[in-house]
Amino acid sequence: MNTEKFAPAAEQWIHRFDAGAQRVIHAWRAGGEQLGGLARERWDSAFEASRPRLSEETRRNAARARTAFAGCYAKGLQRSASGAETAVDALLDSARTALARAEAWRAARA
Repeated sequence: MNTEKFAPAAEQWIHRFDAGAQRVIHAWRAGGEQLGGLARERWDSAFEASRPRLSEETRRNAARARTAFAGCYAKGLQRSASGAETAVDALLDSARTALARAEAWRAARA
């Protein structure tokens, strides 16, 4: 195996993995936001359709519930995407550290 070509190839793989992971995380966020928007639209549509049959107290509770659910969903989406970014960063840091150590070991043996 030609060890002279390993480090550049590994760096390229790390860079591609990072770019791909960031695209996936961005898509996750965007898809989650779209899903949240669709859920809000459905909730609002159902709420408007049933509004005449609901008491004032039930309408207030439904509005509060919508706000609470939307907040929990938004926090969950943000935390899951941030957690994925943290995991990717940790993995990439480990890969770069391993590569640097391997290169140092190779240089010491040369």
